[in-house]
Amino acid sequence: MFDGPAVLPVAAPLAAALPRGGLTRGSVVSVLGQGATSLLYTLLAGPVGCWSALVGMPGLGLAAAAELGVDLNRVALIPDPGADAMQVVSILIDGVDLVAVALSPSIRPAASRQRVIGGRLRQRGSVLLVLGPWPGADLVLTARGIGWHGLGRGHGRLRDRELAVQVGGRRAVGPGSRVELVLRADRGAVRIEPTAPAVPAAVPAVARVS
Repeated sequence: MFDGPAVLPVAAPLAAALPRGGLTRGSVVSVLGQGATSLLYTLLAGPVGCWSALVGMPGLGLAAAAELGVDLNRVALIPDPGADAMQVVSILIDGVDLVAVALSPSIRPAASRQRVIGGRLRQRGSVLLVLGPWPGADLVLTARGIGWHGLGRGHGRLRDRELAVQVGGRRAVGPGSRVELVLRADRGAVRIEPTAPAVPAAVPAVARVS
């Protein structure tokens, strides 16, 4: 049985929207939507000193992952898990804190297989991050791109990205919550910040007519 902290930390802006302020060990988290890959990197970068594995993601940009804070020295890469990706995931659960897997839309484990995976996660204290849908996921994080910053009038480059993240799933509190993040590029790294609160427009003074 696993003996250690029950929750893995995540970036502060995202932690405020999660039920326990992080990723509960033994849980399954489904990551969906536009910007799902950036959100996945954000989740992997949260825990310090933990091992993670990326399964079935041959085209993943490791440079972008490193910029978002993922420690590549503690990442196992299995780009082609073969015909039975869930068997590979099941083995990794025994020794890795965070297992991220991308499944083909045509591959969905049977309910009995999902129960076995869930039991192993709870026993070992790992977290399964599924890039895509997973029936009955403890948390469902749906990312939506709000916009980019950094491109001027015909010049510059896209630098900062804004994401809105909706939190749902069977372990979500109430109807779920929503948080907006800014992935801000800064000298080869990316800082994760909350979006600045909206500033109300100034109301012009009305000249008094005598």
